[in-house]
Amino acid sequence: MSLRAVLLITLQREPGTGYDILQRFKAGLAHVWQASHQQLYRELDRMRGDGLLTCETVSQDERPDRKIYQLTEIGLQALDAWLAEPLAASPVRQPLFAKFFAWERWPTDARREELTTLREQLKQRLKTYAAIEREWFSDPQALTPSQRAPWHTLRLGQRLTETWMEWIDEVQEEVE
Repeated sequence: MSLRAVLLITLQREPGTGYDILQRFKAGLAHVWQASHQQLYRELDRMRGDGLLTCETVSQDERPDRKIYQLTEIGLQALDAWLAEPLAASPVRQPLFAKFFAWERWPTDARREELTTLREQLKQRLKTYAAIEREWFSDPQALTPSQRAPWHTLRLGQRLTETWMEWIDEVQEEVE
C-alpha cells in the first residue's frame, strides 16, 4: 500500500484541500496509514504532475489561497487498477520482537516494564476503538455494506489488539 493509494481513496468521494485530506486521515485512515503534512503535500504535487489530480486555486481575502484537489478520470482509473490488484500479506514488523532474540540479556525489570507499558497502550487503543465504534457504528446492521466496510476494519483492529494483550499476558506469566 502506498500514500498514493490512500490519497486516491480519500479523494474518491469528494474533492478537498490538503487540510480536508488531513482531517479525513484523522477521522479514519490514520489507523491504517501514517503520513506527515510534508509527505502528503509532496505526494499531492506528484499526483497532480502525473495527471491523477486537478488542483483548483481559490483566492481568499486575508488568508492563503485554497488549493482544492479532485481526482481526474486517470486518477479514478489508477484507483480502480489498485483496487483490482491483490495485495500481499504484510509481514509483522515489530521492533519489540528483536528484543526476544536477546532474551537472556534483556533485564527482567526492563522487560516487565516494557510489556506492562505496551499492554496499557493497547488498553487505551481499545478504548479509542470503542469510542469510534459508538460514534460511527452504533448500529452496524442498519448500515449498507459499503457503509459497514470500515466497521469491519475497526473490528479487526479490536481483535488484533485483544490478541496482542493476551500474548503479553502469556509472556508475562513466563517472566514471573
